[in-house]
Amino acid sequence: MGIMLRSPPLVIGFIIWCIVGGAYSIDLPPLLRWKGNPLMAAKIVLGNPVAFTKPVLFTAAYLVIWNTAIAFVKDIPDVEGDKAFGLRTLPIIIGKEKVFSVAVNIMLMAYGGVVLVGAFSPSVLCKLVTMISHSALAFVLWRQAKTNDPSDNKSAKSFYMLTWKLYCVEFFLLHFVR
Repeated sequence: MGIMLRSPPLVIGFIIWCIVGGAYSIDLPPLLRWKGNPLMAAKIVLGNPVAFTKPVLFTAAYLVIWNTAIAFVKDIPDVEGDKAFGLRTLPIIIGKEKVFSVAVNIMLMAYGGVVLVGAFSPSVLCKLVTMISHSALAFVLWRQAKTNDPSDNKSAKSFYMLTWKLYCVEFFLLHFVR
């Protein structure tokens, strides 16, 4: 994609991603095999001691919550295939509509948490960006959820793709959470 868009930053980012991913995953000498020791990986990559600041902890918690909701939404359009392969996913067990509702509510609560944290930001800019942007994204999510039919695979897939778009926006916006 970086080559198609003639974007050196995308190409460089991809190369760095491959190098770090390789160092993390490939069985190399002990110093380079980071998978078994993530704290060592963080120290080597950053060159600094690991610091679990409030923004880092909040971001980690937020992304775990968001990823959980995405995992729920992902399984909704796959019910027929999952049944055919004998898988017992949450939408098969409790139903597409319930899983959809739970996932949407998890995401909306996550947005609410970010808005609340943003309200207490010491920076006026961070406060405004965090509160306004996440309120707007929550509205987009809520509005799309109201018009979505989880029993329709096309609609469910479309909503799943929306969740990834919102997730990607977070990687920019979370820099403002203080």
